[in-house]
Amino acid sequence: MRTTVVPAQITTVEDRIAGNLTFSQVVLLIVPLVTGLLTYVEVSPHSKLSVLKTILVGVQFLAFGSLAVRIRGRIVAEWLAILLRFSARPRIYLATVQEATVDDYLGATAAARATEQIPVKSERPALRRLDLVQQMHANSLFANPGRNVRFVPTKKGGIDVTLSPL
Repeated sequence: MRTTVVPAQITTVEDRIAGNLTFSQVVLLIVPLVTGLLTYVEVSPHSKLSVLKTILVGVQFLAFGSLAVRIRGRIVAEWLAILLRFSARPRIYLATVQEATVDDYLGATAAARATEQIPVKSERPALRRLDLVQQMHANSLFANPGRNVRFVPTKKGGIDVTLSPL
C-alpha cells in the first residue's frame, strides 16, 4: 500500500469563492445588500428612494466593505476580533489565600499545616567578606596582565573560577 504525506500548507489554504475573495469577505459584502434592501422596503416612504435611505445604505456599504479589506493576510474583521478579545481580557489577577487546596479535601486541617516545621537545607555556603588586605591581594591577582581569569558556569548554577599561572 502506497502512502503519501500531506503538507501542512494544504490544510491552511483559504478557499477562494470569487476572484481573490474568501467566503467571509463575500458574506461581509452580501450583508449590506440584504440590509439595504430591507431598509429600502421597510423605512418610510416604503419602496421609494429618499436621502435618509441612501445615507443609511451608503454607511452600511462603507462599514462592511472596510471590514472585508485584507491587511497582512487577514481581513479587518479578524483584526478587530483580535483587538476586542485582547481588550476584554482581565488586567488584574487576584489570588485569595483562602482557596481550597488538595490538603483540605484530604482531611488535613489548616492548623496542622501551620504548625509543621520544614527544615531548610542550605546547599550553598554563606559568602564571607574579605578584609582590606585580602581585597587588595585579589585585585592584584585579577589586574595582572600576565594571568588569564576564566569564569565557567556549572550545571547547578555555580561558577568555577580559573586563574592561569604566571
